[in-house]
Amino acid sequence: MEREWRCKKCDTLLGVERGARLHLRYKQVQYIVDGTDYNVIAVCRNCSTANERNGTQEPPQAVAASG
Repeated sequence: MEREWRCKKCDTLLGVERGARLHLRYKQVQYIVDGTDYNVIAVCRNCSTANERNGTQEPPQAVAASG
């Protein structure tokens, strides 16, 4: 599952969450935050707003067996 992380003020794309990883990229620089327990603060390159993203430690959802 993929989920975008956008600036809370101007809606600029800051990163993309793919599974247990948060991908941050701007031009030639890339950062990958791996795992589910993290705190990241990104300052928006367009409006300078500080945006915070917290990972979660939620257990995986149970899937009901069909049959």
